[in-house]
Amino acid sequence: MNICKCFKCDTCETLIDCRIGMSNRDVQPFQFACPACEENISFVIGLPTGELKGASDIKDFVAPFDGKNHFIDLHLNFPVSFGKYEVGSTPFMKAIDELGHEKYFMLKDRLDKLDLIYKMKGDVIRVINQFKKEDLRLFIKSLEKLPDIELKSDKQQDVFAALYKVTSFIAEPFTIHQHNNELSEGMPSILRGLHEANYEKTVEYVELIVNNGFLKNLLHDCLGLYPRMLEFEHPVRPALYYDYIDTESCKNIPVRISTADFDTCNNFYKDLAEVFYRQLTMVAGLNNLIKRNDYNLFNDSVRLNKRNEGIKNYASLNSFANVDLGSKLSAIDDSSYHIDTEALDSKLRNGIAHYKYVYKESTQLITFYPSKEGMERDKNQDIYLIEFMRKMLLLFREVHTLNHVIKSLIYYSVLVLKKEIQ
Repeated sequence: MNICKCFKCDTCETLIDCRIGMSNRDVQPFQFACPACEENISFVIGLPTGELKGASDIKDFVAPFDGKNHFIDLHLNFPVSFGKYEVGSTPFMKAIDELGHEKYFMLKDRLDKLDLIYKMKGDVIRVINQFKKEDLRLFIKSLEKLPDIELKSDKQQDVFAALYKVTSFIAEPFTIHQHNNELSEGMPSILRGLHEANYEKTVEYVELIVNNGFLKNLLHDCLGLYPRMLEFEHPVRPALYYDYIDTESCKNIPVRISTADFDTCNNFYKDLAEVFYRQLTMVAGLNNLIKRNDYNLFNDSVRLNKRNEGIKNYASLNSFANVDLGSKLSAIDDSSYHIDTEALDSKLRNGIAHYKYVYKESTQLITFYPSKEGMERDKNQDIYLIEFMRKMLLLFREVHTLNHVIKSLIYYSVLVLKKEIQ
C-alpha cells in the first residue's frame, strides 16, 4: 500500500509531493530534508502522537502528482531513488523487478525478523545488563521473556551458552548465516589443533588474556553493541537490500534512506571500529600461534626495521595492543580469518572521529576530510548515506563474527583448562 501526501515546508514554504510506501512494521518513522532549504521534515505512521514536524500537510493537493512540485519517494525497507514521480513505479515494484521473487522473499524473511526483534529491545538490554552485572537471578528472569532461550544450569558454560543464543537471536536478521557458521564452527577445531601441537604456548596465551581481564572486557565491549544495533534497525533495512544484488550498486549512487540521518548514526560506526580494533589483538595472538608457535612473535616484515632491529610496538602482543588500526591490519599476515575490507574504512572513521565532515541531508551526501591538513580542508571524499549504512552493517558483521572467537576462547578456558572467567 502507498500513501500520497503533499507537504509545505515550514521554513521556505516549498511544496513537496511525497509517496510513502508502507511496510509491515507497526510503527514507521520517516524523515527527509526539504530539497530547497534543508529543513528537517519528519513524521511517524502507526503512533497517535506521530505528528508532522518541519512542514504542514496540504489536504487539497492534486492527485496523481502533476510534476510541478519537488517529489520524494519514501519506504523503510528499500533504498529509494531521486527523480520524477512515475505512476506505479514504487520502491516496492522496483525492488521486485530488480531482485526477482525468490531473492525478495529471502529479504522479506529477514525484514520480518527485524519487525519481531525490535519490539524486544528492552528485554534484550535487560538480559545483557544483568549478565554484565553478574546478577544470575535477574539474568534468568530476563531470559524468560525471550523466545526459545533457556538456561540449562547455573554452570558458567551454560550461562555463556544462553548469552550467545541471545546475541545470535539479535544478530540473525543483520548477518548471513553461512558467514557466522564458518568461524564459529571452525574456531574450536583451530584451538584443538593448537592445543595438541603447541600446548604450552596456547595455554599461556589463553591464561594471559583471561587473567589480565582482556577477554572479559572485550566480551563486554561487544555486548554493548547489540542493543545499539537494534536502535538503527530502520535505517539499516535498505542496506540489507544489497546482499541480494551487486554490492558495487550502492557505491556513489544517489539513493535515499527514508529515516534517520548521518548525524544520528556516525558515532556508532566509530564505536564498532574501536571494538573491532581491540578484537584484532586477539586475532593477532592466535595468528602468531598458528604461524610461529608464539603468540608474541610477529612476522619479521613488521617486527624488524630496515636495520634488522626490533620495533617496540611489535615486541609483544601487549605492546601490539597500542598499535593504530591500520597498522594492526597489516601486521596480521596471511590470516585464516579474512577481514572484509569493504566494511572497514579507516579514512571515514578518522573523518568522523575528528568531526571533519559535512552532511547534506536533502541528498544524503557525506563529504569527509580524512587527511591531516592543519587548518585547511582541501582533500575530501564523498559517499552517500546508503553506502555508509552498508559499511556499518558489514562492520557489525565483522564484530559479531569475532565475538564467536571470543566464545570459543571462553569455552576453551572453562571446559578445557577448568578456569572460569572472572
